[in-house]
Amino acid sequence: MKEYQKANRYHERMYGSYVFSLRPGILALGLLILISGKAGARQNSHRIFHQVAQKLFTLKHISYRYAREFNYPSESYLSKSGGNMFVDFDKENDLVGFRFQYTSTDGFSIFNNEELFIGNSKTRTIKVIPAVEPAQFEGVSALFNSIVTLRNVLPLVINDGSIVKEIRDTVVENRSFYLLQFDLCNKLVNYLGTGFTATSSNITFRYKLVADKKTLLPVTLLQTKRGSPDFNRTDFSDIQVQSELPGEKSWYYSTYLNDYELDDRKTVSIIAPGEAAPDWTLPDLAGNTKETLSQHKGQVVLLEFWIKNCGYCIEAVKKLNDLYHAYKHSEFSLFAINTEDNSKAIDFFVRKYGVMYPVLLGDDPKIAAKYGITGFPQVVLIGKTGSVIYSGKLDISRLRTLIDQNL
Repeated sequence: MKEYQKANRYHERMYGSYVFSLRPGILALGLLILISGKAGARQNSHRIFHQVAQKLFTLKHISYRYAREFNYPSESYLSKSGGNMFVDFDKENDLVGFRFQYTSTDGFSIFNNEELFIGNSKTRTIKVIPAVEPAQFEGVSALFNSIVTLRNVLPLVINDGSIVKEIRDTVVENRSFYLLQFDLCNKLVNYLGTGFTATSSNITFRYKLVADKKTLLPVTLLQTKRGSPDFNRTDFSDIQVQSELPGEKSWYYSTYLNDYELDDRKTVSIIAPGEAAPDWTLPDLAGNTKETLSQHKGQVVLLEFWIKNCGYCIEAVKKLNDLYHAYKHSEFSLFAINTEDNSKAIDFFVRKYGVMYPVLLGDDPKIAAKYGITGFPQVVLIGKTGSVIYSGKLDISRLRTLIDQNL
């Protein structure tokens, strides 16, 4: 579940990680200290931040209705989803500090402190991920900007004097709420809520948390980017802090095997160096010509597999433009292959970000599988004989070295 994996491709908009959270031991109640400010208003701001963080920390378990919206007008992208979430913060859940059950119309995801399993209601299959590591929670949609996230990231925000924090009143449906706001410059809260991920561009992200004045529990979390209309929003409703625990058997995937089958497909790995690159014939973006890989035998060929809604893919454009211009007069070809988006979306991306290298429409759905592509962007460098030289993440320095060695 790395940040560039396919399962997370729509969630990693623009610049990598969004807000997720775990509960490491160091984020103990003692860290929720009150930070004094110079002015009374600022002191009050820190006090409210502290109270909300402490309320979340003292939760034993919680259930709520979760609604999530990714709205990116600049990219013509809109996605909404939601479901029911139950989180248990019992101290016995010592791996990451919680276990959870999430259900939606698409299926369910359950973590029982040992393994994570995901049920797909369409295919009626369950994928089991045993021996879960903390990093594997990155990309679990049920945790995106969730109450788990806020429970762990607020202490970090409180104790970081460089983060600008404000508290205001706001009115929602004639009710008064706290509006907690903080800005992050050139960084985002990481998936686990235990730190921050730097951005490659100069960007300020603003987080606005609407909290109920009576319960101090979150109602809405809005994440925006300065100078952009794009936003991420999560809403929490039907919150219950005294709800009953789900039945013990519901925490184990074997309970669901009467209605679901285990997804026992082998883990897909990207094509390895030394293997022969599968041939393909694909149309260009204009639809006027087709390119065939075998026609470029005798050249060094770089394939980039990408999608539109991917921050790393956006960052890759400048690097690949430079690489393309550096080698375009030699025995080298570069093709960007998109197997996921339609031609209109691809054209939008190409025009907006100034892609200068050839872009091909991956209209053969088997191509990505043949190359073992599981995330974006991923690249495959092919030598003059048609064998793979390199495969994996976009590492320009390494690619330049390999291209020079094989031209």
